[in-house]
Amino acid sequence: MLLDVLIQSVNEFQADCMKLCEKHYPTIHNRGMSEHHLGLAFARRLSRTLKEFGHSYDYQPLDTTSTSSEYPHHYRVTSELGTVWVLTSHLVSAGSSCRNKQFKTIAQWQAEYGYAVQPNDLLLLLTDHWITRSKQSRELLHWWTGQLPDEIDEYRTQGISLFESESQLSLSLENNFDLSPYYVKFTHPLKRSNDQQLVRKYIQLFSVIQLS
Repeated sequence: MLLDVLIQSVNEFQADCMKLCEKHYPTIHNRGMSEHHLGLAFARRLSRTLKEFGHSYDYQPLDTTSTSSEYPHHYRVTSELGTVWVLTSHLVSAGSSCRNKQFKTIAQWQAEYGYAVQPNDLLLLLTDHWITRSKQSRELLHWWTGQLPDEIDEYRTQGISLFESESQLSLSLENNFDLSPYYVKFTHPLKRSNDQQLVRKYIQLFSVIQLS
């Protein structure tokens, strides 16, 4: 049941972000959403979905020794169904240092909170990125999802050539942490003001992992 609620929240989050982006378009267009706002917005979305299904909920930021910012961006959302652990990052680039930072975050979370994980708990990896001209940036969608999107021609019309990645997130998670994504999704929550087409350069990426 918690998995259904989380997946519905992921699917509804694009609409939330579209409303948010309309109000703060210049800021988001320049640098994406901050990790704090991205994590907090999703924790609130998941809480609303739990409430809509008649469940009690509580969301709290995670205290981690790896968080240098005064604004938290990792959260846990708890209910009687279990806990969703939300680890949020903003991929300034899609290079190896940014990808390795994701793995360091997971390792830090396991070290600090592994004792508290229950069989029904879920882990959500949530990140966003502006696609640039670099090869690793254009490989990111394939690295995250394991496949290129069906609408690849629509990316080309916006000047984005996507490439396949030699490495993949799912294999790295399995090899390094014995974790396997159950549900993977990406969205484009920005629309161009002139023609209302999705801004394909800005992506949000989701990976849902069952911890049982």
